[in-house]
Amino acid sequence: MTYPVRFKLDPTVDGLELVRQWMDAGLEVGGFLQRLGARPVEAREGFVRFLLDVDVGHLNLMGIVHGGVTAAIVDMAGASAVMTVLTPGQTLATTDLTTRFLNAAPGGAKQLEATGTLTYRDDRKATVAVQVATDTGVVVAQGSVGVAIRAPR
Repeated sequence: MTYPVRFKLDPTVDGLELVRQWMDAGLEVGGFLQRLGARPVEAREGFVRFLLDVDVGHLNLMGIVHGGVTAAIVDMAGASAVMTVLTPGQTLATTDLTTRFLNAAPGGAKQLEATGTLTYRDDRKATVAVQVATDTGVVVAQGSVGVAIRAPR
């Protein structure tokens, strides 16, 4: 199944507004985000909260949520927290990603929640601390995302 990207980045609005538009679009943004089933549900300057509804397609052969799914939501929450502080026309790219797996996310979990909080920012880069937990509050992973901030083109 393919999910063409349908979300358009408007270079005339700031990053927080883009994240809010993304929240309004939900999973209908297309691409990898729709395939994974992750979506932002809360955003303010320097902070985002993502939800991912766990389904059998997220599980590994042991019946737990695949680590790649967890790492992907760490990346999304981290980059999106930086997105909330961008000025119109700026873009970003993840430059490094660390994920420390603390507990297995059981296949029976209904959701994963990832929160990203901006911890450092200058004109060209930012870092974000991310935590991922199950719907029952079990912390699955903690991570750090480094992001390059690119000037408008």
